[in-house]
Amino acid sequence: MHASTLAIPLRGIVVLPGQLRAIAIGRDTSVRAIERALAEQAEIVLVPQRDAAEEDGLQAEVLEVGTLARILQVARLPDGSLNVLFEGLARRVRTSPLTVDDGASVATVEEPGPDATDPLEALALAKELSALHAELGSQTGISPEEQELLAAPEEEPGRLADQVSAALPLTWAQRLAVLATLEVGARLQLLLDAAVVAVAQQRIGADVAGKVQAAMDANQREYHLKEQIKVLRAELGDQAGPDAEADVFEERIREAKMPEEVEAEALREVARLRRIASDSAEYNISRTWLETVCDLPWSNRTDDDTSLGRAQEVLDEDHYGLDKVKERILEYLAVRQLRSDAQGAILCFVGAPGVGKTSLGRSIARSMGRSFARVSLGGIKDESEIRGHRRTYIGAMPGRIVQALLRAGTRNPVVVLDEIDKVGADFRGDPASALLEVLDPEQNHAFSDHYVDLPVDLSQVLFIATANVIDPIPPALLDRFEIIEIPGYIEEEKLAISKRFLLPRQAADHGLEPAQLKVTDGAITKIIQDHTREAGLRNLNRQFASVARKVARQVVEGRTKGARITPANLERYLGPPRFFLDVDDRDETPGVVVGLAWTSTGGDILFVECLTMPGQPGLKLTGSIGDVMKESAEAALSWLRAHAGAISVDAEAFQQQFHLHVPAGAIPKDGPSAGVSMVTALASRLTGRAVKARLAMTGEITLRGRVLPVGGIKEKVLAARRAGITQVILPRPNEKDLVELPKEVLRDLTFHPVDTVEQVLGMALV
Repeated sequence: MHASTLAIPLRGIVVLPGQLRAIAIGRDTSVRAIERALAEQAEIVLVPQRDAAEEDGLQAEVLEVGTLARILQVARLPDGSLNVLFEGLARRVRTSPLTVDDGASVATVEEPGPDATDPLEALALAKELSALHAELGSQTGISPEEQELLAAPEEEPGRLADQVSAALPLTWAQRLAVLATLEVGARLQLLLDAAVVAVAQQRIGADVAGKVQAAMDANQREYHLKEQIKVLRAELGDQAGPDAEADVFEERIREAKMPEEVEAEALREVARLRRIASDSAEYNISRTWLETVCDLPWSNRTDDDTSLGRAQEVLDEDHYGLDKVKERILEYLAVRQLRSDAQGAILCFVGAPGVGKTSLGRSIARSMGRSFARVSLGGIKDESEIRGHRRTYIGAMPGRIVQALLRAGTRNPVVVLDEIDKVGADFRGDPASALLEVLDPEQNHAFSDHYVDLPVDLSQVLFIATANVIDPIPPALLDRFEIIEIPGYIEEEKLAISKRFLLPRQAADHGLEPAQLKVTDGAITKIIQDHTREAGLRNLNRQFASVARKVARQVVEGRTKGARITPANLERYLGPPRFFLDVDDRDETPGVVVGLAWTSTGGDILFVECLTMPGQPGLKLTGSIGDVMKESAEAALSWLRAHAGAISVDAEAFQQQFHLHVPAGAIPKDGPSAGVSMVTALASRLTGRAVKARLAMTGEITLRGRVLPVGGIKEKVLAARRAGITQVILPRPNEKDLVELPKEVLRDLTFHPVDTVEQVLGMALV
């Protein structure tokens, strides 16, 4: 009998008679076949493909035997596919290759011939298969009652064979063979062979497991248990067990390419970690130490970019002016290009706040292609901040130097030691002394951090220090530095920096387009002169930020699309001027002198005022001045009394009280630079002759009338120019300090080098 029947080609699935199976149907022809079968209430034949990877069921080679089935339930999925529950009928049929009829897959079905198997032989084979199936089930934990309930009776060999095949570990080819074998006897023999193999494997496995269990000693048992724990953790998604962590650390240590002694010590710590209970405090200490050691860049380094052209481009892009600093950096790179292992001096940038010391270090790192790290040393008083804490202490951590290496991620970064002049010392140690080992090229190849407790190579690190003043730096530490002074910026440089860097940055930071924030050169100059008085740029940058905030508010409120700041409308944004050039109103007053002072924030002008009054002869000093300035004042008065004739003053003029005052008394003042200012103020008052207009001076005096050199000349000269001074008296030995001043400063000021007090008075008094 031949009949055309709706058919479904199955991929990787074999449905035997008597089985229930839910199958996802997605092919169009198969979906159409299901729909027709439902509409016609017809049976459908399920035919497995020989190649499960074949996408097209009509082109795939199908088995010559299929299973007639009926549809019990259909669920339509959102993507258009169907989920169909089939029940295999107790019939196998021969099938032809599949074709398409009205969009549905069909096949010609032929009933197989009568079974030629001897019933007695089939019954014997069924009993043997049933016994093997029972033994296999007992080994897998199925009770005899459950087996009897689930298995078909031995009196139905064909049905028994189909049900047992579902419980056996058959290959795909064996499953196809079970379906394709029409004779019950041959099918039972096929399954009997597979069951014998499965039972033998189970017996061998159980026998081996028993022998292994019997032969396992204490160490093997521990290993076995650990492996089981590892598998259980993997199943639970937890890989953080002690042994798993130890394995990870061991792998990281191997990959880190540490020095031999470091690697050996780290591996010893890993072995120790395996023996420590994971819930103990000791375990966390050991684990944290290993993380730190593994994170250190033992072998990771960057290749230096020693191109001088590239370095010049980066430095000019980031900083305006600072020619001496840039020249020294280029010299360093030139030496590195000729000799990569050269040990250069450690640079120390000294200057007022806001002149760009730290950002210079960042630019050096960028120009060399190195990573960058910054270590802030301001206020450090504990030596452990540099060397780290012993790891036996609670809360122990590496020192700041090792932390900088961890942040940089390379063994040859540029590390800026910021505010090195503000390192202190107390009962907890001297951090400055600890820095000696860090900065000494003869020692830092094996720097010892107390926490790591292993030699760390710092010889490839480029250290750059910054400081506001030199005096607080200990001499032993200062000896390791090459001092590069950054005196500050002149007005022309501030104007250029404002236009090139500060204003575009503030516009971007406040969400403004460059066209929305226009500040004229005149307005910038007025901000520099009237609203800031500093060597650096921080206050100037704050003023630009204040302007940008007000413009941003106007733009948001819709009052303007942008603003153009000019000298005429500047007060609307910044208010009235904060600083005035108060030199003019004091120039013609006898007894008033403009001195030059140096502070940690740069240079400044300092007025010295003198007044005489009847009373007990002597000297009164006010203005919060220190001991050095008091001694200078006393030396000045003594010299004038001894040389009264040289300034045409009678001795009786000294029989009155002298009062020297330095305004801004709330600010402490001291230093060896006020001697010439005080002697000139006293002489001006005694003679009634005023000091020349717009003249300032600096220098110390002796009782013999000699003028001694002082420091901070560059900063003082720049302050004089900012204040509108046109003439400067300074000690002759300080002439050498004028060479490094910008040409604009030298052009605007007239300098009078002096050796004696007589020369000072001759030049200063009208």
